[in-house]
Amino acid sequence: MSKVLANLEPQISCTEVIEVIQEHLPSLYFTFGRRRTEVLAEELSRQWDFLNMEEKQKTRQFIRQAEEKNPGLFNLRRENLRRFLYQGIGYHHAGLSPALKDLVERLYESRLTYVLFCTETFAVGVNFPAASTIFDSCRKWDGQVFRNLHNREFFQMAGRSGRRGYDEVGRVFVCLDQRFPEQMAFYEEDKIEPVQGRLTVTPNTVLNLLHWKNEAEIKTFLEQNLAAYQNNKEMSHIKQEILKSEAELARQEEVFCAVRRTPACQLQRLKLRQELNYLSRRKNRHSLMARERKKEIYSLLKNERQKCNDKICCRTEKRIKKITEKINFFNRQANYLSKNSREYEQEFTQVLELLRRLGFVKGRELLPRGLFALNIHVQEILVTELIFSGLFLEVSSAEAAAILAGVDYQPGREERAVKGSIPLKQITAIKNYLLRHGVPEHFCLWSPLPGPLAYAWYEGASFATLLNLSKLQEGDIFSLLRREIDLLRQIERAAGNDPVVTQFAQNLRYKLDRDEVAITGF
Repeated sequence: MSKVLANLEPQISCTEVIEVIQEHLPSLYFTFGRRRTEVLAEELSRQWDFLNMEEKQKTRQFIRQAEEKNPGLFNLRRENLRRFLYQGIGYHHAGLSPALKDLVERLYESRLTYVLFCTETFAVGVNFPAASTIFDSCRKWDGQVFRNLHNREFFQMAGRSGRRGYDEVGRVFVCLDQRFPEQMAFYEEDKIEPVQGRLTVTPNTVLNLLHWKNEAEIKTFLEQNLAAYQNNKEMSHIKQEILKSEAELARQEEVFCAVRRTPACQLQRLKLRQELNYLSRRKNRHSLMARERKKEIYSLLKNERQKCNDKICCRTEKRIKKITEKINFFNRQANYLSKNSREYEQEFTQVLELLRRLGFVKGRELLPRGLFALNIHVQEILVTELIFSGLFLEVSSAEAAAILAGVDYQPGREERAVKGSIPLKQITAIKNYLLRHGVPEHFCLWSPLPGPLAYAWYEGASFATLLNLSKLQEGDIFSLLRREIDLLRQIERAAGNDPVVTQFAQNLRYKLDRDEVAITGF
């Protein structure tokens, strides 16, 4: 796929960008922030209207049909999106409700959206090509730092440009910020980073291996997974590189004569003179040790110098230094990979010992807690303890819904709690018990923040009410409630023949799985 890269000034507006590339629409305009997609759509809508009257009529039909199926689709937060869509402009990100994302996607697929501002999630698993793609930036926040896009990330998005049967070439336009000149070192398809396997050993992993595999099969699983295979392959490559570098190092060493590193060697004499200059500096001038060392150096320099071509030795020493640095780098990589190759068995053993201490496992036998957690796939230890503690028999159903909503929930940086009825003392006591028994923090993640939303939804509140209770976007609220519904399904399966737990999970699920949150077919 051919690409034309436009080096645009950092202060250029999206309106000016579209002015430059208007012959290459429709376009996907990638940004790295939900809010940024909305801001740019608003900016473009002030000066551009891409649809003629016939296209506006078709758009109106799509919107009317979507609203008939989903009343309140364009809540107060999304009224601007309705206006943008009538101008052939849209935005798409994870904060939109599924129904609204579906509408935006169908309008784009029907060629009624000419510029779609979107986050990188739009490029994953959605096959909607464009005449061109635009990058608002090539830097993103990855959760820890701002960094440049990887080759793989760039081409995943850039690859959307070029529509089969419509475009002879796909065009990619990039806004490069002059404050970050390293972005000028551009992306190459033959340098796309390989996918790296990474086995995550969770309590559920250990329980399933114990339940379904024998010792030999467990060992094979831990040693021959994709991550271990890639690890071993890379280790073999590194060892070959070390051997080649050591052989080259030996060849370079043969250049030197017998007087190397003696006062007769010109290279050694240069080093002695450099040391002499250092010792002669003001800060070292009055040091007794410096004076003694200077006398020693003067004595060494009185030796007669070997007559030879020292330039060859200088060049060779530089090569040796580079080769040595290369060997040291490969050795560090080998040490890291060696540590990683043992990591999976160590993690398995550590998690197994933890499960034994907590009463999930005895020897290789799964106890009641272990059999229950076998069917739980998120925060298995915490969820199991919540059920076995009897907490849900002591609280109201709405409070139980609020508790389960916080399982594995990690709040955003600016997210704040909403007042609600959640038995925090009981939850805190269970979590502290697990932490005291050596359960890592990431195995018992829980947050009170989404609780009031689930509580209100259980009590029959509207989706609009939930939006007013928090700063979360509708897509986030939808996701947290769907995750809780999925967790309740897992609890139903894990309960087996226990009618009390089964009925508890079913009653909660039926109350939560309604209206906007419900998915046809469930």
